[in-house]
Amino acid sequence: MRPGAPRQEVISLSLPPELRSKLLAAGFRTTGDLDQIRPSDLAREAQISTDDALEVLRACASKFLGGWHAAGAVTATELHETQRKAKRVITFCVDLDRVLGGGVCTGQVTEFCGVPGVGKTQLGMQLAVDVQIPVAYGGVGGKAVYIDTEGSFSVDRARDIAAATARHLDGTRVRKPNLDAHGMSVESVLGGITYFRIHDSCEQVALVNMLDRLLELNPDVKLVVVDSITFHFRQDFRDMAHRTRVLTQMAQDFMALAERRALAVVFINQVTTKVLEDRDSKLVPALGESWGHAASTRVILYWQDNERFAHVYKSPCLPAATAHYLVTSDGIRGVKPAPQQQRGQQQQGQQGQQGQQGQGQQLAQGQQQGQGQQQAGAWGVLRLPEKRETPEGGFS
Repeated sequence: MRPGAPRQEVISLSLPPELRSKLLAAGFRTTGDLDQIRPSDLAREAQISTDDALEVLRACASKFLGGWHAAGAVTATELHETQRKAKRVITFCVDLDRVLGGGVCTGQVTEFCGVPGVGKTQLGMQLAVDVQIPVAYGGVGGKAVYIDTEGSFSVDRARDIAAATARHLDGTRVRKPNLDAHGMSVESVLGGITYFRIHDSCEQVALVNMLDRLLELNPDVKLVVVDSITFHFRQDFRDMAHRTRVLTQMAQDFMALAERRALAVVFINQVTTKVLEDRDSKLVPALGESWGHAASTRVILYWQDNERFAHVYKSPCLPAATAHYLVTSDGIRGVKPAPQQQRGQQQQGQQGQQGQQGQGQQLAQGQQQGQGQQQAGAWGVLRLPEKRETPEGGFS
């Protein structure tokens, strides 16, 4: 390997899957780990044949013969084009989809965190259903993997959401008769969700290590939901340094998986209480500052005046914004304006900018004011969206 050549993940090499698995099991995660190693040493450490070791080293060398593109590098223009074409999984809440740029983006990791009862698992199940909406109907047309660490996944609830989604698509086809039949039924939707029940951190790490191989065999999977990513890691670890290393590696594996397989990875995260210096306290996402970089986009779900809101707290390409959402019998939905508000909005459109009055404008102003007020109830002293990240990863 050339000195100074960029390091690539072993999983990305053109090698048989079983050979890549043996390399990963032996601790060889990047091509940098294979630099300057002799074939005989590699064969002994990875428990493979000498011929296989030579094949591995040749694959590492060939990765750099074609220049930076062969090594996996892309130009900023190519990166922009890839992000522009990335598909998005809708949430069935128009406002939430809007602040997310059209939905949960594939090729990235998105984290939703909040207090119990705010709708985190409901959102995860909604996405597992929505990812199966056909492309002709504005969906992704894929399948989902649901990793449940808490036992909170409800099949009955998933059936309700699936039935509501099928009814919505039926209505869409009535309005647009040129569309082909969507083919979504409750049974087909449930069959499109692969469910894993994880009981401890060891099972979780083992599944993450196997996930790439499973997705290779099931390329139609376009969404992986982990609910919740933090549950076992808040209980099973006494060595915090070891926990941080395991979590960091897991986050990197999921980020690489999302990009390589062009799928959306969704983390559901819990919250924890942080005691401040003045003996006050507030709720912050679990696992602290180091975990705050695990996801490309972090969305805070919170209560305000007995209503549910979602706030885009961190994203490389989305502005900070807040959306109002509901958890209904049909799943996640948006808030429909009252008839008086609709009439106010119509009057605004007719009268132009000079005549912007009525309840539609008042509602927009109320949302802007509410975002700057102190968050009451579940989120303690959290203020949105005027945020300041503390060194420990909290919000104030």
